[in-house]
Amino acid sequence: MDLRPYQEEARRAVQRRWDQGERSTLLVLPTGCGKTIVFCKIAQDRVGQGQRGLILAHRGELLTQAAEKLLQATGLRCAVEKAEESCLGAWERMVVGSVQSLQRPRRLEQFPRSFFDFIIVDEAHHCLSPGYQRVLAHFDRAKVLGVTATPDRGDKRDLGQFFQSLAYEYTLPQ
Repeated sequence: MDLRPYQEEARRAVQRRWDQGERSTLLVLPTGCGKTIVFCKIAQDRVGQGQRGLILAHRGELLTQAAEKLLQATGLRCAVEKAEESCLGAWERMVVGSVQSLQRPRRLEQFPRSFFDFIIVDEAHHCLSPGYQRVLAHFDRAKVLGVTATPDRGDKRDLGQFFQSLAYEYTLPQ
């Protein structure tokens, strides 16, 4: 699956931020502009380098959508970390995981801090919540990409409290 020019720009911008040593960066694309395909291609790039990644979300349908798009667009299969399902011992290099499951201390303790090389947070405007912060703090060596269409939070908290940069933003008028 080929990316549109702005999607390819976004992909390169995220990789550049990570390659420059930033741990966390944000990608903002309006609804319908292909956030999922962009992060799937970024995941494919990283898995191609031998890395292991986590796609973290707060709703089951987002995890299913990400896993299906990853398979369709890149051929990569995902292990699942949700409810009774665990990725520990799985051979897949990509994992889709529920923040509700992963944030539980007993579950999180089963993972070495270096288990994931990169984490993609879908609907990243939620990432300032305590559950997300617990998971991201545990995997403190992982690069983090936050993906959202709505970087402005209802509670007015600034995503810059976590993300070091805005790698790329594509606006609706563009």
